[in-house]
Amino acid sequence: MPETNSYAPNKLLNLLLADDDDSDRKHFKRALKQGGLACNCSEVSSAEEALEACQGRIFDCAIIDYNLPRQDGLAGITALHERFPDMAIVMLTGSGDEKVAVQAMKRGALDYMSKKNIDPQSIGHSIENAVAKARLLKRVARQSNELEVFSRVLVHDLISPIHSALGFAGLIEENIQQGRPEDVGLYLSKVIKGLTRMAALIDTLQRYASSEEEVKFGPVEMRDVMIDTLANLEDLIRKRGARVTYGELPRVSGTPQLGQLLQNLIGNGIKYCEAEIPLVDVSAVPLAGDIWQFSVKDNGIGIPEKNYLEVFEPFHRLRSEAKYEGTGLGLATCKKIVERHGGTISCQSKEGEGTTFLFTLHAG
Repeated sequence: MPETNSYAPNKLLNLLLADDDDSDRKHFKRALKQGGLACNCSEVSSAEEALEACQGRIFDCAIIDYNLPRQDGLAGITALHERFPDMAIVMLTGSGDEKVAVQAMKRGALDYMSKKNIDPQSIGHSIENAVAKARLLKRVARQSNELEVFSRVLVHDLISPIHSALGFAGLIEENIQQGRPEDVGLYLSKVIKGLTRMAALIDTLQRYASSEEEVKFGPVEMRDVMIDTLANLEDLIRKRGARVTYGELPRVSGTPQLGQLLQNLIGNGIKYCEAEIPLVDVSAVPLAGDIWQFSVKDNGIGIPEKNYLEVFEPFHRLRSEAKYEGTGLGLATCKKIVERHGGTISCQSKEGEGTTFLFTLHAG
């Protein structure tokens, strides 16, 4: 299910239970089942096994017993939080010592449960609260980092065209005052170009910021989204003589933001292409569970392998602005939209041979 600003109770959670006492693990899982929490629970008996399990699978929450063999639960919490800071962690203990709880919180735990107080109601409440806190902390950290990036980049991207427009406006004024209007048209076109770029950046920033807004999820027919996207890109497709194809597309759980996602990916495929006829193909295949993997394949200029992750960062540009105009927010917006829908996005590419963007969505 999609990620929202708060925990969604109907989401199937992946839990990791680390406890070396078999009877305690059975009691814990029994309480989970009786409480009706929608979850998959994996079991390990040590902190080392918990770390190993997290290497190969993403867990929403790890429940760590205080008394574990070889490495106590506090050390395990520290190690897990350092390597997987976005995962919620809950400390379990049989002693009920508040000092242990304080230490656990300091090391990264988001909640604390005494084994003697575990029941179907308390266990679900604790886990749900911990997961909600972890998601909120992740969002705050991401927004803080984005604000830092914005503050550095926007100074150049917004101030530069303003200074340029002011400079050419001054030349226009000077020429008019001196009775030399012959260059006014040239200077005016440069003013318009700079202000147009500013307007485009502000518009893109607005769309990027709106991808964080609270939205309502529901069934979305991706075929309909595709048709609307092609209508929005009609002018670009016509001017470039591009050919966009698509196969059978499924119904997914989504929002209207999926239109922006497809528009950015298809638009990039056409824009960053030096072939005579830009080609873009959109397809989807089912994966395990309720997951669909979408593919947007183009014959564009490609992306170096070393930049596969960087291209999704805000304001990251691989190509010269003089040749390919852009704000550097298109793929960052795609990443944010996909993650809000509970999916992942990545790319496969080879320079000069095109790029395939892969993203996942939940079935609707």
